[in-house]
Amino acid sequence: MLNRPKALNALSGEMCRQISEVLMGWTDDDQVHHVLITGAPGKAFCAGGDVRALVPVLKTNHDEACRYFESEYRLDLIINTFPKPIITLADGLTMGGGSGVLLNARYQVITERMDFAMPETAIGLFPDVAASIFLRRAPKSIGAFLGITGWRIGAGDMIALGILDQATGVVVSSQEIDALTETLTALEDGDEELIWAAMQNAQITPEDHPIFDAQDWIDDHFSKPTIAAIRASLDGDDHPMADACRKAIDTRSPLSMAVTHHLLTAPEFAALTVPAALALDYTLACRITLKPDFIEGVRAVLIDKDNAPKWQPSSIADVTPLMVEELFAEEGRLELHYPDGYNHSIALKP
Repeated sequence: MLNRPKALNALSGEMCRQISEVLMGWTDDDQVHHVLITGAPGKAFCAGGDVRALVPVLKTNHDEACRYFESEYRLDLIINTFPKPIITLADGLTMGGGSGVLLNARYQVITERMDFAMPETAIGLFPDVAASIFLRRAPKSIGAFLGITGWRIGAGDMIALGILDQATGVVVSSQEIDALTETLTALEDGDEELIWAAMQNAQITPEDHPIFDAQDWIDDHFSKPTIAAIRASLDGDDHPMADACRKAIDTRSPLSMAVTHHLLTAPEFAALTVPAALALDYTLACRITLKPDFIEGVRAVLIDKDNAPKWQPSSIADVTPLMVEELFAEEGRLELHYPDGYNHSIALKP
């Protein structure tokens, strides 16, 4: 159980390491047949990584900050490759790092209270934790739209857009999630047919999916080749979503949005495996946090809460292709290794 309810179960580096160690200990434990990951009761499953605590570390020791990202992505890697079924049950707010815990598991359960977002461009980061895979499941340019704007969606859109894969995930009533948890816990072995049957028996079908319904409008704008072109396209549009989209682009980190657009639209990242996506995220996270926007974004949004960040560059017009290319450069990319002692211990490169 993710158990930091006062912090909306945000993932600290120590939490990531502890959960990884527990999972590694269960790998060869014959008494453990399957694993359930839940959040402490409240309004959130997991609000993401504890980036607020990361800022003072980053100011003094960038290498130590990179070790935080390493621990987070290693946890996602273990969850994704764990040899026994992992079922994540998410009730409520699920953002950033919480999305990685949810969507990298073999099976996923969400409720009608799902409030999903990848909001990283607001703090000078980018949608990580293998979002280059699960956001790309959405049709047309919806993944880029979600990543650039940080738009929040519910359970209906999670299913309709394919971000929650219907082959491995279901929506259940929040009133029934405790009963389903008990049913799954009581299974005597890790029989995946029994796990899936229990999940399907409890599932409901949400009727509301406003982003799916607006996909053609979104694609008209967010299929444009650059952030500047997207913003120009939105000018003068009176669609109910247009003003919020304009505001998002005008207030989020220009560099982060450009990086996000490239990550979620460039053809070379269309067929990444989860391990390769996480390895790329590791490189990008360590490189982009050398830039000033991450510290400034966390300050403005989460610490001082003045919501008035001073981005560098300050305008989308000032972000050059070279700035983005340097962050994605293949030379000098970092390797993401499985933890020592884990039975998939190999070096991974994107």
